[in-house]
Amino acid sequence: MAHDYDSQLIESVAVRRTRLATALLYGNNPLQRRWKSSVRTFFFSVALAAAIAAVCVGYSFVTNLLEDLRQQQQQRAPSAVVLQITGDIADDGGGGGFRLTLTPHSGAA
Repeated sequence: MAHDYDSQLIESVAVRRTRLATALLYGNNPLQRRWKSSVRTFFFSVALAAAIAAVCVGYSFVTNLLEDLRQQQQQRAPSAVVLQITGDIADDGGGGGFRLTLTPHSGAA
């Protein structure tokens, strides 16, 4: 009879340890804990995907904006001023009179 009592005591202690370890790892209700962690993981992944998409859209917007600005600067750079230097060497006694004319460039070739 003593042998049955000892084995029952050892078995009940093992069951309690298992239940305590399970409660420590998964909470009071393991099914509820798994559901909550799944929902939390799902919302975290949705938020992470939205953040990655926002970074991609922002990078594309900034790159496109910088490209547009570069194209506008390239269009403006040659159209600033055309410098024409004309000269008449046989002007008045070898002084070499040169005339400098600045005309705005319209951009049309």
